[in-house]
Amino acid sequence: MEKEGMGNSAMRRHFLFIVLVTGVLLGMQGIAAASEAGGHGALNWKDFAFRVLNFAIMAAILIKLLKKPLSKYFASRREDIQKMLADLELKKQEAEQKYVEYKARLAALEDETQKIVSEYVQEGEIERKKILEAAERQAEYIKEQAEISIQQEIKAAKESLQKEVSELSVTAAEDILRKNMQSEDQERLVRDFMTKVVEAK
Repeated sequence: MEKEGMGNSAMRRHFLFIVLVTGVLLGMQGIAAASEAGGHGALNWKDFAFRVLNFAIMAAILIKLLKKPLSKYFASRREDIQKMLADLELKKQEAEQKYVEYKARLAALEDETQKIVSEYVQEGEIERKKILEAAERQAEYIKEQAEISIQQEIKAAKESLQKEVSELSVTAAEDILRKNMQSEDQERLVRDFMTKVVEAK
């Protein structure tokens, strides 16, 4: 209410100032016209007074007629400006609130992104350990299989070598016997063989 009273007072002063300036201009015009009418003689004060009175009456009528509409217009205009300022203030508050919300969302998004990255890093580390463990198990299995295969090959090689040595030994023994055995030894061996065969029957 106090602001409204101050606004009305300012509006009234503004209106009166306009009327006063208009009166001065009209008065100066009256003086100029009176000077022209009287030639180079004295000022026609009667005509000037009539013009001033005429202006005062016209101004009073204008004030009477325009006071209420102008007051309404300026009041409406003031209300519109106040409403516009209130809307702007509301929009400013809404914008600030949205800014705070978006800032909070951005911070939350950054936290969520960091969390997701951390989870992926942890999952990657777990997966890496699993792959290494599987590779170690596979390597151990391959090593065991290789050792078994080597042992089997060594065993087979030993058996083959023993067989070959035995065969060579028999062959060598036969060669030695053939070379060193005489006819009497052969006859004796035949007799002993026949005797064993008879006894076995």
